[in-house]
Amino acid sequence: MRLKIVIFFISLSFIFTNFSYGDFKEIKKKATVNKPEIIFPIKKDKKKCITDMYISPDINYIKPILKVEAPSGYGLDNRFDNAKSKFEDFSFPCSGGNVEACQNVKRVILEWAKADAAKRTGPSDGEGRHWNDTLTVNLYIASPMIAAYSFAKQVINIPKAEDKIIKDWFKRIVRKNKHLMYEYSNYKTGSGANGTPKRAHNHALSSAVSHMQLGILLNDSKLFRTAFKNFEAAIRYQRKDGSMPIETRRGGRAMFYQARAMNALAVIAIIAENQGYNVWNYEHKGKNYHNIVKFFIDFTENNEIVFKYAKSMKHPGPAKNYKRQDLNSRSSSNWGWLYAYASRFPDHENVQRLKKWSQDKSNLNSYQWDIVHHYLKIGKRPFGSASWTVVEPNCHFTK
Repeated sequence: MRLKIVIFFISLSFIFTNFSYGDFKEIKKKATVNKPEIIFPIKKDKKKCITDMYISPDINYIKPILKVEAPSGYGLDNRFDNAKSKFEDFSFPCSGGNVEACQNVKRVILEWAKADAAKRTGPSDGEGRHWNDTLTVNLYIASPMIAAYSFAKQVINIPKAEDKIIKDWFKRIVRKNKHLMYEYSNYKTGSGANGTPKRAHNHALSSAVSHMQLGILLNDSKLFRTAFKNFEAAIRYQRKDGSMPIETRRGGRAMFYQARAMNALAVIAIIAENQGYNVWNYEHKGKNYHNIVKFFIDFTENNEIVFKYAKSMKHPGPAKNYKRQDLNSRSSSNWGWLYAYASRFPDHENVQRLKKWSQDKSNLNSYQWDIVHHYLKIGKRPFGSASWTVVEPNCHFTK
């Protein structure tokens, strides 16, 4: 009997190892949750992680916000962004294994679950505010809280009754804010993204991340596989130069949104990797994640390459000058993907290019300075926020 068990696990290991690096189509159709509830594992080496909780729980009370009320035009419901920022005071050290922080993560999430918070009561899918409401919940509440709850479950014991309340709430908010855009037609002529499926949109990618995480938390392989369809679309429908059509049409925030989509793609790839599947090198007719990175690096050297797309001025928000690209050097939303990419592909020509720039910074422009700054910071200092990266990237993105 013992011999049969050994043979079974050897066979399973062989299948898993080969499948994890197998054809993307097989992963998209057949991937299963191999490590239930472990979305991002807590690192054994915590040198790059935040482990101390600096805020008193009494000071940092995160009151549940019951209803989502995002604007109908540009922007999200910033009350939830503020709640997320406060929540990170607990979720970051919990992700580093801090017991007290994890107890507070559970406490806050349970309070929100019991209050049935973050409830989207409307509008219909065709209205503008629908897009803003769904992104608000997926970006600021569902993704960061599901990830944090996974960390908490790795550190503390949670009673079954409370676990059920929390998981049922997560199911409600993820499903109510489903915005995967599978049913939408492709963008049409004049949109700046003609022929690109809407499921490649950064909003759809954010929703896909929430579904993927929920699938792992619930040990639901079908939910887990959801994100691969969005990942595939974003890779396949990039332009030959690596620009992402839906994102780079957005005026002065063209690269801002390309970076956000790159972050979402990196999150999907890392979560898949944590379950044993490698999708980093998925390629379609020469188009892959490396090519998207190349365009971003090309842009930092010559920002004019995005102007021909950005001048479409589709939903630029406050960034009306497409010749002045809005990238915050301190934001993980713009640069978090680099921590994942450079630490996995240090010998790739994209990363070697950054390494070369870092050795002689005398002739770099401001965008190059920013990317080199982050390249040199990998493995050294954490970010202060995890919007679009879900978790603190210097801890949980790096290899």
